[in-house]
Amino acid sequence: MRLIQLTSSYNLFQTLNFEPKLNIIVGKKILKDDKKQTSNGIGKSLALICIDFMLGKGSKSKEIKKLKEVLKKESIILTLSFEHNGTNYEVSRSDSKIWLFESLYDKESDYIDFLDALLGIDYSFRNVFCRYFRTNTESYIEAINQVTTNEDGYKNNVINAYLLGLDLEFLEKKKLLKIEDKRLKLLLKELKALQKNVDKEKEYELSEKLKKIESNLSKFTIEKDFKNLKQEADTLTNKLQKLRNNIAYHNREIRSKKNIISINHQTDIDVNKLKKMYDEANFFLDKDILNHIEAVKEFHETLFKNRKNRAIKDIDKLEKSVKIIEKESIVLDNRRSEIFKYLENKGALEEYHSLNKEKDIIKETLADMQSNEKSINKFKKDQADIKLKIDKFKRELIDFEESLQERIAFLGKSFREISEEFYDDKPGFLNIEILDNFITEKLYKIEPEIKGDGSDGIKEMKIFIYDMLLYKLNSNLIGLVGHDNRLFDMVDERQIAKAFEYTHSNLSQYICSISDTKFNEAKLHSEIDFDKFVIQNLNEKKKLFGFDFDK
Repeated sequence: MRLIQLTSSYNLFQTLNFEPKLNIIVGKKILKDDKKQTSNGIGKSLALICIDFMLGKGSKSKEIKKLKEVLKKESIILTLSFEHNGTNYEVSRSDSKIWLFESLYDKESDYIDFLDALLGIDYSFRNVFCRYFRTNTESYIEAINQVTTNEDGYKNNVINAYLLGLDLEFLEKKKLLKIEDKRLKLLLKELKALQKNVDKEKEYELSEKLKKIESNLSKFTIEKDFKNLKQEADTLTNKLQKLRNNIAYHNREIRSKKNIISINHQTDIDVNKLKKMYDEANFFLDKDILNHIEAVKEFHETLFKNRKNRAIKDIDKLEKSVKIIEKESIVLDNRRSEIFKYLENKGALEEYHSLNKEKDIIKETLADMQSNEKSINKFKKDQADIKLKIDKFKRELIDFEESLQERIAFLGKSFREISEEFYDDKPGFLNIEILDNFITEKLYKIEPEIKGDGSDGIKEMKIFIYDMLLYKLNSNLIGLVGHDNRLFDMVDERQIAKAFEYTHSNLSQYICSISDTKFNEAKLHSEIDFDKFVIQNLNEKKKLFGFDFDK
């Protein structure tokens, strides 16, 4: 990959035109005597962040969040042109949209897929690109932590191992065994909990009780006619209940009939009084009317007498029926009592069922206890199996480590050769060890070393040299390296000059930002005219976006 241009729809944006080899973005002070004025905040670091954003860096980074906020607020579109494997591409991004040439990507993930396809390897473009293009502040703390010190340990180890050409098979095996090792610890925890729940004394007592119940059940005899008698008793109970209900119904009818007798009688009518009442009212009653009144009185007396007689007959019939039912109930109740008395002296079915129920409960409890014991045994086997796998892996690692010595020696020598370009008296070395413990998923302990690397400047150069090694080993993978001015802040100017010389001679493309103070001092230590590699001079009056980005 080779960057060609970073430009913008915003007319004050300082376009960056990239060249092969060395590309330097310098942050200048306008007034050299003004001690309050610095080259900070004018866009040196922001330039690299914009490139990273254009090549898929996500919004988890606070710098990218800030960049997208500004792009949205000012309606700015950034455009990056680059070449990869002989093909030119042009990507444009706003705060929320991405175009490849004129084609709009519906989703950001589709654009990421496009970038992944450019590399054509098993790892994502972003996972690899960030190893060569450091923009995070934390990426300048340790050489192998190119993203952040909090990056997933396995991911960091596998990508660095891949770029160093180290075997990845055992790394994957260790990851899987680490999962097994974690499961082993959980098994041990569960094992201890289960062992606490195993009560051998209680298990013995329940086993003895079960034997006794089973022995009693084997001797328990139930009369052959027990079941039939039990069914007959149940039938008698149902019949008795129906008879009692019938008696209650008959008694209600008797009470109803008696009530009819008590309230049904004719009120006597005194005709003479009625005549006198009408005489006093000067009302004339003839003989026919009086005869009619006498007839009505006689009719009602006959009606009430007949109703009373019928009720008396009904009561007599009902009372006789009740006596018959009561006699039948006595017979049935006596028969049921005989059956119950008979069953009491025989093998009771309820008792048999009760013993069986108790037996089932004990068997279920014992089954649970024995299941715990089986689980304990299984856990012990799993524990032993996992330990065997880990021990076998550790044994294989011994042979594996021996087979890697040639590659490790080559990497150490390669790192040393690059470091000798900068330090004749402090040769560097890349120390690689195999981690056979399972405290971490990492298999490789990768430590770039330079004598005297306790000082900040040497520590930063160790990062630079490690990145140069990764580029040298994979020059056709990404094809460029990018460093922020943070890398050079504490580095001796002579080393900065050598770094520029090295990248100009050995890299297809190198992009960096630097303060004018460091840049000017570095120029004094080289015969190369670094000014011709400056692609942009930024200052307080000429900021990357033309305005104060942090406000």
